Amino acid sequence: MSLLFGNDPQIISASRRTDIPAFYSQWFFNRLRDGYCRVQNPYRPELFKTVSLEAEDVAAIVFWTRYTASFREHIAELDQRGLNYFFHYTITGYPAHYEPGLPELQRTIEDFLRLSDHVGPDRVIWRYDPVMVTDATGLQWHSEHFARLAGALQQGTKSVIISFLQMYPHLSSRLSNSGCRAPSEDEKVWLAGEFSRIAEMFGLELKSCGRRDGVQFFEPGKCIDERYLRSVFSLELSGRKDRGQPEECRCIKSVDIGAYNSCLHGCRYCYAVRSFSAAHERFRRHRIDREWL
Repeated sequence: MSLLFGNDPQIISASRRTDIPAFYSQWFFNRLRDGYCRVQNPYRPELFKTVSLEAEDVAAIVFWTRYTASFREHIAELDQRGLNYFFHYTITGYPAHYEPGLPELQRTIEDFLRLSDHVGPDRVIWRYDPVMVTDATGLQWHSEHFARLAGALQQGTKSVIISFLQMYPHLSSRLSNSGCRAPSEDEKVWLAGEFSRIAEMFGLELKSCGRRDGVQFFEPGKCIDERYLRSVFSLELSGRKDRGQPEECRCIKSVDIGAYNSCLHGCRYCYAVRSFSAAHERFRRHRIDREWL
């Protein structure tokens, strides 16, 4: 078993693999109170590593989410423990067919704004991700929809991260059967111009997700960025790239404490869930008192 105790403070990612605030908040706060969690290797499930969640071992926690209603009740505990934390909050607002497990759009907007009221707009980063084209969500739809969302969210955030749909191999059949596709190069040029214009109009800093497709249109961003962590939390961290992430990712190193095939939002474009039925079965077997998710 690998141990991650007593090292330099680390970034905890909670989590790129699932939505911990939406579905596993009780588990997370139980682990926080015990001061550690275990993480199962997604490729060799017999292997685990133990990750410290003690404040002295954690530089910051980044939460990736699409809904925080149950999580917000416990946010004060993070402050009481002296933890630095921020949120990547995805709101796309696609038709329900493509995001069947999400609350109604207005509820997510209200949840986003309530979260920002709790923690401040500098600690809630909006993600409009991924940008995909369907019969119902063409170019003009994206332009008008992004503007509506930017207007609704502008008081709750200072920045937005955008990426275009990535056709991962295991998503190809699912997405083609759902009528989804990535924008063409010409479409990306047009959309990028619209997104940039609208973001500037509403005072939002716009970046791409790393060096993924779209970097030629937007400033390449880091979802976990040492410059951001310095400006918000006065942290001095190495800017070394996380080698555990794909080459196009520019994020600095973090430790992910989540699990694949465990999110229940059901988004058709989700890279972290290969089987929606497996995700529901994993959730059914989930125990809030277990050391790992």
